[in-house]
Amino acid sequence: MDAKTLQTLQDVHVAAWNEKDAVKRTGLLQTIYAEDMQLYDTHFILQGINAVSDFIGKLINEDPHYFFSAAQPIEATQNGVRLYGTIGTAQGTLSSMDFMVMEANKVRHLYVFMG
Repeated sequence: MDAKTLQTLQDVHVAAWNEKDAVKRTGLLQTIYAEDMQLYDTHFILQGINAVSDFIGKLINEDPHYFFSAAQPIEATQNGVRLYGTIGTAQGTLSSMDFMVMEANKVRHLYVFMG
């Protein structure tokens, strides 16, 4: 993956996870996520862009302090991409790492690690 593609992936991923408008958020996700993508968390699995968009909306609506940002530049190896981030919440700041498996230049699998 070239540097421009990686930067676009990071920019759109971060923007989507902060977008309050559901229609805009889903549109952003559609540009980088496969329609049938899966998100894996320690406690649950989400199936598809709409489920992920709804989950983001819930995070944003339940915590007015919620804000996701990149902590380091995105990195890639073969078809795997990782992005370290920080998540601002009303309870403080959390660390995160998103590991994405790419297929046909879109995120097919997203593994979310929280710390």
